[in-house]
Amino acid sequence: MATVQAAPDYGLDEAVECRVLSPGQPPLFIEARAGAFAGAEEAVAWVAQHHAALDRLIERHGGIVLRGFPIAASENFGAISGCFPQFTGGYQGGAAARRPVAKGVYEATQRTGDQPIPIHQEMFYLRDYPPRLAFFARKVAERGGETLIADMRAITAALPPAIRAKLEAHGIRNVRNFAAKTGNSEETRLMDKRGWDFAFYTDSVDEVNAICARRHMRPHWHEDGSLTVFNQEDAFVIHPSTGERVYRSGLHIAHFYRGSYDNTGAAAELRASQQFPSGAFLGDGSELDPAEDAQLCAVVDRFTYQWPWQNGDVMILDNLLTGHGRNPFEGTRATEVALLD
Repeated sequence: MATVQAAPDYGLDEAVECRVLSPGQPPLFIEARAGAFAGAEEAVAWVAQHHAALDRLIERHGGIVLRGFPIAASENFGAISGCFPQFTGGYQGGAAARRPVAKGVYEATQRTGDQPIPIHQEMFYLRDYPPRLAFFARKVAERGGETLIADMRAITAALPPAIRAKLEAHGIRNVRNFAAKTGNSEETRLMDKRGWDFAFYTDSVDEVNAICARRHMRPHWHEDGSLTVFNQEDAFVIHPSTGERVYRSGLHIAHFYRGSYDNTGAAAELRASQQFPSGAFLGDGSELDPAEDAQLCAVVDRFTYQWPWQNGDVMILDNLLTGHGRNPFEGTRATEVALLD
């Protein structure tokens, strides 16, 4: 990584130095100098003191990575993320329910190591979503497992005109399926076999209906007790601070919904049996043609980046400007997340 401007030029101090992977490419790495912090409390105090500057840098670069800070435990990460306003919407009705690890801290995912997670913006299928996310690499995998990020500004600018026109004209329809109540708090390998009680953190149909109304989803209850939820969204969202119009959709991961996340073929078989197959579609229910789908995926891939993670890394992303995903991994991996406002 190449050193860029001195830390004071970013509104920070000499306790850190700032680097980027490449000019104009997210994120900004903010690295603690040797001996800058005696422990986690000093590091948290530094983040709190520089909160306003860090806010500007997250917006400017799409995200920051705090590296070399003495952050080793979930509670330390919770204190760091607690320096920023917290998103209170929670994960109710989300694609992947998360178990809490510490105050304000959740496991990042229960997906097994052989399954890639494609680039997406957290809760892209909901109108009510966290504006920012914080990630903590409590333990990096022995091999692979990098958290990928994608520059959604660049992706938006590079969208082929024909695809942009379809997105503008139709918007996006999101369809997600949940099994009947299972009483199980463990993620199943097949996403659509998770019980709706797991995803909505309740076993009350009335409460699920209320959550759907609050989060602009339309529930469809099946005779077997399973649930399908629908929602219509614009394909582009205006950033509340910068005024930029940014692509926000899961349309580029249609192949993931078709079952590519599961190499046994069971996910594709399950989807074929569904009355309303899970996925992201154009607003009229249609899909991009194969050539357009390949073009869209190529644009996302062009602006997707990765680098070797280090234990203790804390990454804070603007959830509209920067997408994220995960490479498959071998060994053990512990990554945690906090939802920020």
